[in-house]
Amino acid sequence: MEFFLFLLFLICFGLLTSVISYYVKILFFSAKSNYRREELTDIRGDVIRIFLDLLESNGNILYGSLAFFLSALFVWLWSLLGSLLGEKGPGVFEHIFHMPIFFLALFFSYPVIKEAYQERSLLGLCKPVLSGFALGNLSSGAVHYGLDRDLYFLFYLLLFFLQIPVLVFLWNQEPIFGVSFEPTPSYEGESDWGGSDSFEDSFGESGTTTDDLEENPFADETDSYGLGDDPFSEEFK
Repeated sequence: MEFFLFLLFLICFGLLTSVISYYVKILFFSAKSNYRREELTDIRGDVIRIFLDLLESNGNILYGSLAFFLSALFVWLWSLLGSLLGEKGPGVFEHIFHMPIFFLALFFSYPVIKEAYQERSLLGLCKPVLSGFALGNLSSGAVHYGLDRDLYFLFYLLLFFLQIPVLVFLWNQEPIFGVSFEPTPSYEGESDWGGSDSFEDSFGESGTTTDDLEENPFADETDSYGLGDDPFSEEFK
């Protein structure tokens, strides 16, 4: 029973966060000032697109979905330890095991992870895993609060306002505190930049290429008219 409620809350919170992300994007992150009526009312397609984009990991929806649901399931199983160690009703263990420690750990350690796995596809799993930690924490908290009142309402409200804004920035591909959770594209080769030759090797100090010098031996002349000194000698003056 609790597991099915957890899945229900997980889907509901995912769709709710998608709706909030959509409206925040068009109202704050978009440069538009005028909106059509359909943009504000007919949002079903955009909400589903935002939620499906969450489940992708470098274009692979299978790996992203597994990372999201496994991380959310892990947080839910972790929260059950509070019920096993504590008693019915709000207690110390319940609140400790419902704190978003995994969410905060991944969030603050992401710059180090991004530096270590910059050019690897593993970095694309951070977005669904972080989202799974956040939504799993909120879903498990909603189950425990709704069934047994094991959490204080203000504590659960704090969990909501601590994690949902981060997900809104994350799902809109916006940087958070100057840190972008989108993998930086890397160039595998230098073919687009003319091979391994540098810019200085291709162009001389005057800005002309070596091919131009071979075809035009006067290309390196500093005089703009190509005349140099006075072409008339003294005897003709």
